[in-house]
Amino acid sequence: MKNIIFDLGNVLILWDPDVVYKKFFSGDLTKIQRFYEETGIQKANAEMDRGRPFQEALSELSGKFPHYHEPIQFWKTKWLEMIGGPIEDSVKVLESLHAQGYPLYALTNFAAETFFPHIRHDHKYKFLNYFKDIVVSGVEQVIKPDPKIYEILLRRNNLKPENCIFIDDSSDNINAAQNLGIATIKFTNVTT
Repeated sequence: MKNIIFDLGNVLILWDPDVVYKKFFSGDLTKIQRFYEETGIQKANAEMDRGRPFQEALSELSGKFPHYHEPIQFWKTKWLEMIGGPIEDSVKVLESLHAQGYPLYALTNFAAETFFPHIRHDHKYKFLNYFKDIVVSGVEQVIKPDPKIYEILLRRNNLKPENCIFIDDSSDNINAAQNLGIATIKFTNVTT
């Protein structure tokens, strides 16, 4: 029986910052893209996923790009609006695997400062209780695709790579798992 390791963001939990920025920039996708590219906020998000405090990262960006101060701060103040809730079809698959007795694990790039207060114990994410372990990058201070985060999950749970399968929506994360000898599924939607 394979140990099944799930990513969370955009596999089981919808995360889309565009929801917030479409409102702010009146639906102008060019302005949204310019904001992302100019500020590098998505790179800053990776640092927050690695454990950097939101306030520190966002204050630094606001200092560099004062004309974007308000939308930069949305990354923290409107973060809950960026979370679209459970991806129901994926959750049904997870529930089925749990019912069949598969050992389930999660490996996620997620800031500890948002995961624990807003996601981990929220009733609508009760499916997180199906996991034997959830490795959160913000706690471990290392993010996928760094092999160290996969090794943390394997070591902590006494798992052998060849007995695991990993499901993620990122090609880089999939490649890193494959390099460690973990079988993978590239998630695009529940049917593929």
